[in-house]
Amino acid sequence: MAFSLKNYLKNYLKKKKPFSIFTDVIFIVFIILLIIPGTRKEVSSWLTRITALPPSELSAGSRFQISDEARSWQVYDIQGNVVMLDELLDKPVFLNFWATWCPPCIGELPGIKELYETYKDEVHFVLVTSEQPDKVKDFAGKHEYNNLPFYFSRNAPFDFASESIPATFVIGRDGKVVISKKGAARWNSGKMERILDELLKK
Repeated sequence: MAFSLKNYLKNYLKKKKPFSIFTDVIFIVFIILLIIPGTRKEVSSWLTRITALPPSELSAGSRFQISDEARSWQVYDIQGNVVMLDELLDKPVFLNFWATWCPPCIGELPGIKELYETYKDEVHFVLVTSEQPDKVKDFAGKHEYNNLPFYFSRNAPFDFASESIPATFVIGRDGKVVISKKGAARWNSGKMERILDELLKK
C-alpha cells in the first residue's frame, strides 16, 4: 500500500505543473477546513463574502406596501427599549434578519457595517435576531461590531416572512419595499449606494 502510494505521488508530481500542484493543495486544505467543525463557520463566511453579489432592486410592479401589522411590529434594541417599525419610517429602513450561527449572515456583515458607516445618519439600520442579547454582545465584541444597531424579536410579520436567513428588506419612507433579498448579498456596492441615494431624494 505504501509503495503504490509512493508511485502515485511520484507520477502525480511528474505529470503536474507547479501551479496545478499549488492549486490542488489549496483546494484540499479548503475542503479540510470546511469539514473541521472549529473552522467550518469562518471558512463558509469568508466564501460567502467573496462570492456574494450586489442585491437587485424590485421592479416598480413588484414593490409592495407594508401592512399595518408590519408598521406596528415591535423590536427591542440592545438596551431593551421597545421600537416600533412605524417610528423608523421617517427615514429609509434597512431591515436585516440574521444570527450568529449563520455563516452567510456573518459573511455579509462586513459589507453591512461599511454601508452603515456611510449612511447611518440618513438610513435606519435594523439588524434583527431571535438570539439572546448577551450572545449577540459577545459576538459583536469579538468581531468589532459593537457600533452596529442590533435588535431582537422572536417573530416577524408576514410581510417579512422567510424560511431562511439572512433575509433583507429595504423600505422607503412611503412604506414600500424596494429590495427583498433572501440570502447573502454584497451590500457595500455602488449599486446599493445608488438605490439608497434615490430613496433619500423621495
